[in-house]
Amino acid sequence: MEREIAGHRLHPSCTLVLKGDGDAFTCAACKRESSHAYRYSCDSCRFDLHGQCATSPDSFSFWGHPHHPLTLVSSGPDLAGLIRSRRPDVAEALVESSPASDGRIPAYCDICTNEIQGMHYQCTPCGVFLHPVCVHLPATVPSSEAHPEHELTLLCTFPTMCRACGSPGTWAYRCFHCLTHFHANCIPENHYMLGPPYESNGLPDRRRQFGIILPPKPPPPPKFLVNKEDPFAAVNPLGIMDPFTMPRRGPSTTPSVRPDPWGGAFPFSGEYGRSTFGQGA
Repeated sequence: MEREIAGHRLHPSCTLVLKGDGDAFTCAACKRESSHAYRYSCDSCRFDLHGQCATSPDSFSFWGHPHHPLTLVSSGPDLAGLIRSRRPDVAEALVESSPASDGRIPAYCDICTNEIQGMHYQCTPCGVFLHPVCVHLPATVPSSEAHPEHELTLLCTFPTMCRACGSPGTWAYRCFHCLTHFHANCIPENHYMLGPPYESNGLPDRRRQFGIILPPKPPPPPKFLVNKEDPFAAVNPLGIMDPFTMPRRGPSTTPSVRPDPWGGAFPFSGEYGRSTFGQGA
């Protein structure tokens, strides 16, 4: 990284200076809070940018999405507008169910799963949204505090359980020796850029929906499996087939269409209890 950047497109009036003092800041481009990360700063204007956000090109070929180049968008994603151009009915339903008060549909980063509120990379045909910081995450971590025994490799796979937090994710760091996975947020080396994914107590927050912490739902009332009209009658709520109470036809006098050489019609003839024993083929 360069020591100074003069005339940056996001802050052309001043010169941005590279800093790595570890102070907490909020990136003016991607709107993410970080600490202990390299940043380009303007002290007089209190303007800070991630090093990745300040040097992000307009188009980027990401190894994790080789199908199309990613396009840099300077503002938050207009997911409602993208869906409305193709399916207005679906867009209206999503807007009505969205907790956002401004009528937008929140979009989330595919790697860190946090909401995207500012500058980001996107692939419109594939619906991929990524933070610039997440795009530049290291592909391999030789030795992590979360798993110091072996090297971890960042990859996209089927949903797997994170060993650190116990919740699933598609993008994760994987140890091929131990077959364990870690969220990008759960690697301590990335906390300074991504921030801890959960609360200070270290427990995963499973109530998050659209980036908002919702109050827990009360448990459903218990279901009493009792027949109110006849309390002593047997109740079968799951509709399980009971072979002892099923009506049986007994031996059949009509030959079956597909005789069963083992002496029973099920499942060859499709009639339970119909016997073909002793009948010729």
